[in-house]
Amino acid sequence: MQMKRVYCLYRVSTLGQVEKDDIPMQKKSCHEFVEKNLDWKIAGEFSEKGISGFKVSAKDRDAIQDLQKAAIEEKFDVLLVFMFDRIGRKEDETPFVVEWFVQHGVEVWSVNEGQQRFDNHVDKLLNYIRYWQASGESIKTSIRTKTRMGQIVQEGHFKGGGAPFGYRLVHKGRLNKKGHEVYDLEIDEEEASVVRLIFDRHSNAGMGPQTIAAYLTREGIRSRSGDSFVAPSIRNIVSNPAYRGVLRSGESVSEPFEHLRIIDDETFFRSQRFIEQRSAKYQESRRIPKKTTENCLLTGNIFCGHCGARLVTSTAGKKRVRKDGSVYDRRYWRYLCYNRMRHKDKCCGQSGYTATRIDEAVTGIVRDILAALKKVPLSSIVGKRHEAETRNMQGELTAAQRALQKKTDNLGALKAEVVKAIRGESSFGQDLLNEMIGAAESERDDAEQLVTELTERLAESKSMIQSFREQHNLYVSWAEIFDGCEVSVRKMIICQLIDQVTVSAGYRIEVKLNVTLEQYMGFSEQDVILCA
Repeated sequence: MQMKRVYCLYRVSTLGQVEKDDIPMQKKSCHEFVEKNLDWKIAGEFSEKGISGFKVSAKDRDAIQDLQKAAIEEKFDVLLVFMFDRIGRKEDETPFVVEWFVQHGVEVWSVNEGQQRFDNHVDKLLNYIRYWQASGESIKTSIRTKTRMGQIVQEGHFKGGGAPFGYRLVHKGRLNKKGHEVYDLEIDEEEASVVRLIFDRHSNAGMGPQTIAAYLTREGIRSRSGDSFVAPSIRNIVSNPAYRGVLRSGESVSEPFEHLRIIDDETFFRSQRFIEQRSAKYQESRRIPKKTTENCLLTGNIFCGHCGARLVTSTAGKKRVRKDGSVYDRRYWRYLCYNRMRHKDKCCGQSGYTATRIDEAVTGIVRDILAALKKVPLSSIVGKRHEAETRNMQGELTAAQRALQKKTDNLGALKAEVVKAIRGESSFGQDLLNEMIGAAESERDDAEQLVTELTERLAESKSMIQSFREQHNLYVSWAEIFDGCEVSVRKMIICQLIDQVTVSAGYRIEVKLNVTLEQYMGFSEQDVILCA
């Protein structure tokens, strides 16, 4: 009797199923099934652990590729699985994978569902329906899982996986639906101090991920594994909202939980602005220096007053040997207009400017601004800003209420016209009136929605007070550290206060403040001009 050679395929979608011995269960069932067929013998076994039959294509699954190669080489006669969905769950792919094996002379069997044949059109239809159902089950399972994961993070609980750097996993008595104790997050103060240092270097000193990683290595600070930090890890840290106490699962994002907060919102969002500004798409509008290691204070937001191009930095000077053998080396930094130096037809201004002269002038302006900010009482700033914001919102709300009343009156007039139309007294037909009423109702609903939104915003305006207080405290802290801080920190303070500095021939310097600061200081939109 000629024996049929059987290849068995076992698969589980998650590592959790591996730990629950799902594959040994499949293997045992397949072996028992083969024993019942006296002309069958197992010639090979293939296992896939943690491979999704729904998310992973057959062309990316080593086991399927190896089985297809063996089928072409006629190494086996039967492909046996515990259930057909072990082959896959993709409705637009798996039915054709099964049919491919049959076309290459391989019988496809399931312990629980029997043989998949393709003798007629009905067999093909049933084959497709089977995997269509399996795909649907996978989609429904995915939806249920995503929904539950979203609920878990919204409740402030850890969804699973490894703890982000800065946190540790602890048991707090929380049980899952099976009664097993699960982990929650807790701040690890030793690691959290490193996270705060990373954000400080990024948002205050303007260091990039590579520079921060090198800085931590020099300081002897290591990652959780004991290795040196690398740039991708730093990039992940400064981009992770978990450090402001926010938990995520897919599209579900929780409100900040204070017991998990390591970084305040102002610092975190300042880092996000810096990341965005330094990206390639912001090259033309960038105001943040890409590097903070240079001695010049204005790299990133200093421009030529003649052609509008961003000025670049360079060094100049003289080097010579004196008669006594000593070396005289005088080097100094300059801001240069590239257009004037390389394309003189594009710029009629000055080719270069001494950096020290411009930096000192702008530093004086910034010092005066910070000193003025420090003198303004917090209560005065908060009161005026809150009053201005609420006054603007109240104006918008009043206008929206008037518009709503007008649209409501218009709708009432149209409905009154319906009665006239019924009596034959209206100049409008019934169909036209219905169309006009539908449009008027839509406009009224939109106006009503706007009034509701503005009313809610006005009611929430008290929360703005905290925002104004934090902004004021930030400016005051800058005023206190500005003169004594390192160059990189001073550079980042300047770029946040100043939108751009424009320099023209004769060292005519024009300083344009950020709009928020102009409003805050009450400067209107006038620029500060200084002839150095």
